[in-house]
Amino acid sequence: MTRSTVPVIVVAGFLGSGKTTLLNHLLRSSGGARIGVLVNDFGSINVDAMLIAGQADSTVSLSNGCMCCAVDADGVQDALARLLRPRAAIDAIVIEASGIAEPRTLVRMVTELDDPRLRYGGLVYLVDAASGSSLRTRHPEIDRHVEIADLVVVNKSDLVGDDELTRIRADIRAVNDTAPLVVTTDGGIDPTALFDVLPRDVEDDRVRSRQLTLDELLDECAHEPRAHDDAGRHGHLHDAFTSVEFTSEAPLQPRRLAEFLERPPAGCYRIKGVVSFDVPGHRQRFVVHAVGGFVRVQRETWGGRPRVSTLVAIGTDMDADLVDRRLQALVDDGQPDPNGILSVTRHLVTAH
Repeated sequence: MTRSTVPVIVVAGFLGSGKTTLLNHLLRSSGGARIGVLVNDFGSINVDAMLIAGQADSTVSLSNGCMCCAVDADGVQDALARLLRPRAAIDAIVIEASGIAEPRTLVRMVTELDDPRLRYGGLVYLVDAASGSSLRTRHPEIDRHVEIADLVVVNKSDLVGDDELTRIRADIRAVNDTAPLVVTTDGGIDPTALFDVLPRDVEDDRVRSRQLTLDELLDECAHEPRAHDDAGRHGHLHDAFTSVEFTSEAPLQPRRLAEFLERPPAGCYRIKGVVSFDVPGHRQRFVVHAVGGFVRVQRETWGGRPRVSTLVAIGTDMDADLVDRRLQALVDDGQPDPNGILSVTRHLVTAH
């Protein structure tokens, strides 16, 4: 099995919100995934890069200023391409943005990349639960950042009470009422919600030459304090991600599928799958990915595989019944729609 495209996930948030902590959590709990890291820290000394040094191979640090204003799109693409060298066998790339970076510009950079191996993996925006309210008063631009986030992470939840968390949730929902919202301690987010992990042959040379390995790093970090649940187990406080799966042997209706991918249900972070259409000239296998309305589609042959459409929607606080109904409604009902396929093919990417 091969990965069609590598997601590029932008992690942003104001200074001190816990971006590096979240990144380290992803690296330490990646479940075998190979994560490429591009770290940007404003200033001549890249402190964040030092904090993750040794944990991620192929780290590219841009410490000569804020990435969104000091490096143009071509420079970012070159840096990302370095992480995509075949021997690295990268599963996902995480850009940790400077605390004063402009997320909208970063997202635009990633979504405008013309490398067919890459796709936008979403904007994960961190909010500091302990100081979020005062920060929003002093820096109203934070609300504009939350507004465009594909996933909002309320971090440091252990430092505030339940009433304050409820108020923070309400404040975020007033700005962004569709993005999944996750409450965490120490950035403890489930990596599988952000990207897939492909099975690997342990004898693969690329795997033997990985990081340090992360298992060794986990051993080194075993002394670090962790949160405990009521039963005394080690763990992190975080909301559970859920998924809704859909399978259809009947072909799907292209226009309705495009609408579902471009305007996903509230709480849905990403949608992935393979789909089949009964449209002359377009009966190939279509591989689809969508995050926050950004859609990537690739076309390939079925290669003897059964022509079955399979989609998975992943998120938090989703109305599972609503998502399931919308998925069921994607099945082609035979009504003529001559130009409907264009709503899907306009998202096609092609290999260079």
